Amino acid sequence: MKFTLLCSIMLLAFTSATAIAAPQINVQRPLHNFGTLVQGKKLDHTFVIKNTGDSPLKISRIRPACGCTAANASSPVVNPGKTSDIKVSFNSSNFFGNVSKTIAVESNDPATPVFTLTLTGNIVEEISVKPKQVNLGQVKTDAATTNIVTVENRGNKPLKLTSIKSPMPQLSAKADKTLLKPGESAKITVVVTPRRDDRMLSGYLSISTDNPDKQEIMIPVYGSLAK
Repeated sequence: MKFTLLCSIMLLAFTSATAIAAPQINVQRPLHNFGTLVQGKKLDHTFVIKNTGDSPLKISRIRPACGCTAANASSPVVNPGKTSDIKVSFNSSNFFGNVSKTIAVESNDPATPVFTLTLTGNIVEEISVKPKQVNLGQVKTDAATTNIVTVENRGNKPLKLTSIKSPMPQLSAKADKTLLKPGESAKITVVVTPRRDDRMLSGYLSISTDNPDKQEIMIPVYGSLAK
């Protein structure tokens, strides 16, 4: 009887200890504010993950919220008390203003199976283009439609527009100036003349510059033919 009771107590203690043993994901700084970043620049940052539990932490998957962000772990298995680096790269080319990007880290931590890392900050444009797309609306065949695209140099160095072109045969474009001092703007006159066999208009205007971080700017151009 006493032996059976003793075995039961030992089994219960062992079971309790086994149940308590678990990995625990911990990040001292899960949010990184990168401050201000010039549009087109790439940001690299490393989050440090520590296993504060008492069994191995297994990182099964890392999911950035969008394709603009890439992330990988230096070690997918983190032993108790050890750390793993989550290296993150963010491409700011298509963003401006305040941004917040998240990275979901999936692991075998029973309390937090999905841990969220966050990058946040402000993207500033050295080259501002307005509008960012040209909506022609309904246009008539053989009738020219004119739109103005403004390019502003918000950087601290001169900016050169090296070429302005489009694969659309119906479109022609010309800038009133190609060399912009800091703070200066150029107006690009975009003229679209639909052809008789056109059913719709869809393409883009390509502006090439000598800015190494923004060598090409793509502006969608679209519209429909009036019946």
